[in-house]
Amino acid sequence: MGRGVETISDAWILYFDCSDFDEDGYDWDELIQNTIGTFLYKYRSLTKCKDKWVPYPYRENKILLENAHIQISISEYCGCGAVSVFNRDKFDTIEHYHLAEHWLNQNAENILKVVEQYVTPLRRLGTFSNGCPVFKKK
Repeated sequence: MGRGVETISDAWILYFDCSDFDEDGYDWDELIQNTIGTFLYKYRSLTKCKDKWVPYPYRENKILLENAHIQISISEYCGCGAVSVFNRDKFDTIEHYHLAEHWLNQNAENILKVVEQYVTPLRRLGTFSNGCPVFKKK
């Protein structure tokens, strides 16, 4: 079975090319710090997470930021990166699920546009029968 970058189901997702980060003098840590800084400036309700990961069954999504409604995670596999913006109630069951969904639907697209400033976005075209995803630059 093929394998690709891990993303959160039912999330707003931005795929991006990070295969040449080291060659261009741009690295993964710099991407994360720039993205976090921009998010914290634009969305005052977000807080930075330290060493927090999305719970099982996900294994490779590091949570960068969160607020009472959403979480933003990032993952990478073989030069393909993904930022997932998702309703945190998906994992932490609290009574404000619908409010969180509303916040997510209003803001997720703009959140992903922030990330596009720092990366080369990819569009997922589909998946081969062996499970390997296929991407094209936007």
